[in-house]
Amino acid sequence: MSAERMFQSVPSDPDPWMSSETPAEVRQFAIESLRWQAQEIIDELLDSQDPCEELVRARLRRCVARNPGRPERALLEQLMTCRDHPGL
Repeated sequence: MSAERMFQSVPSDPDPWMSSETPAEVRQFAIESLRWQAQEIIDELLDSQDPCEELVRARLRRCVARNPGRPERALLEQLMTCRDHPGL
């Protein structure tokens, strides 16, 4: 799924890394930018054909499924799993 299709109707939500005093337009831009970048990374990883990375791709697909419309959280979950279990 491309990032363009994924974010057409995803509402923004306040995240703890942004001040509540941040203007709404800046908040929206930051969230959309972060999501776009995370989705691009996910797309790149899932497009890989390396058989050695199939387990990583499967785990990433599960992270994406658990975080619909929030690729930044899916990617964070994947990275945290890799950090906690480096041999997986």
